[in-house]
Amino acid sequence: MNRNLIYIVNISDKSAKIDHTEYSEFCINSWKYWCRENKVDLRVITKSDSRCGRPIWNKELVYEDAEGYDKIGVVDADTMIKWNAPNIFDTFNEDFCMVRDTVNWTWVYKSISNYGKFFKGVPLDISNYGNAGVLFFHKIYLPLFKQVFDFYMLNKEELDNWDKGGGREQTILNFFLSKNNVDINFLDGCWNVLGMHKRGWLQSNTQLQSDIPHLVKYSNIWHFTGFPIEDRLKVVKGVWDIVKNNYNG
Repeated sequence: MNRNLIYIVNISDKSAKIDHTEYSEFCINSWKYWCRENKVDLRVITKSDSRCGRPIWNKELVYEDAEGYDKIGVVDADTMIKWNAPNIFDTFNEDFCMVRDTVNWTWVYKSISNYGKFFKGVPLDISNYGNAGVLFFHKIYLPLFKQVFDFYMLNKEELDNWDKGGGREQTILNFFLSKNNVDINFLDGCWNVLGMHKRGWLQSNTQLQSDIPHLVKYSNIWHFTGFPIEDRLKVVKGVWDIVKNNYNG
């Protein structure tokens, strides 16, 4: 067993409009290569725990599955890592690392407002809010995920049927980070490129006669979210077709 772990939940959600496992295979292939090159263990969860009503809550069960590791990365199945990205685990010590989520401040504000009813008196500043799709942290923070999962179990019926908008577990995690006074190590945005369509990351320097997207040249982890889920397979496969030869070996 290596010292570090990448943990990915890749479970089909019967309630979803599109089965994300159709495109997640390309993303997971990138993580398999990167983990092998950097001597990092990879654990992909494909079967939902019986306690979870919706598959996404399996992410919090990392506190049970990561025993024995020093540092852990929890990344969504719609993220792809660049083949030669540096070993992020070498860049932090006893930290909790994430990237600020600043793509849609209206969405974040509403999410904080909606979930805030559960966290009276717990401050959560919109400028101190991170995206939960890419997390890297030291093992001392594993109990934090147990807190989130216990909260889910306590409010399971309401959270499984949540219809007020604002996502699922992301804002709840941010509230628990604030509640526990965690000093978040906010990483450079290249470690979780959000809003790729809105920010032009999928475009290229055509004036330089280059057809390589900006995201490939200037970032380490590409997060395929923030655009219609019906387009995910086409976009993910399109990027994979450009870069896949770099993952040989």
